[in-house]
Amino acid sequence: MASTSTSAPAPVPPAPLPPPPITHILETCLQVKDVKTATEFYKDIFNVQPFLNTPRMSGFSFAQTTLLLFQLGATAADSPMPDNRSVIPGHGPSQNILDLLLVPRAGDSDGNDQPSTLTPSSLPTPGNLHQHFCFAVSAPDDVGAWEIWFEQKQVKILGKVEWPRGGRSVYFADPDGNIGEVASRGIWEHY
Repeated sequence: MASTSTSAPAPVPPAPLPPPPITHILETCLQVKDVKTATEFYKDIFNVQPFLNTPRMSGFSFAQTTLLLFQLGATAADSPMPDNRSVIPGHGPSQNILDLLLVPRAGDSDGNDQPSTLTPSSLPTPGNLHQHFCFAVSAPDDVGAWEIWFEQKQVKILGKVEWPRGGRSVYFADPDGNIGEVASRGIWEHY
């Protein structure tokens, strides 16, 4: 009589518990061609001082959200933290994308067709990334006040939207061609 050995099925591990819910987006980062110019724009237009202001990046606090402005091409490398507290991974476009963004336009070179000294701060970028972000305000009338403010500050208004839920938005351009928005409650089901 042959014995048949049957092994017990392997235990099934319990399903992992989901992590706690996200409360909000803490940081939004924009790549900019000239961090000094972009910092001055946001300081002036939004009447807020940067809490961080270096040649590499600047940062602004908007309630629970942080707006970071990164100098295009200056944040791609990893940043080791002091005291061996780990490393912040590089942010921003890879070198092949930077090469496309930082190609000099006709008439921008020094007569030498060799792009040997291309740096983000020394050349105009022929294109824009058109990154989008949105600042929140409570009421549609608040958006109207921002429209007037943008007009007074000669900020380029790109569009205005009345949303079906009763919200309003005004879209604007920053010096790098990024598309900013100020929007009230009533643009989304959740806001």
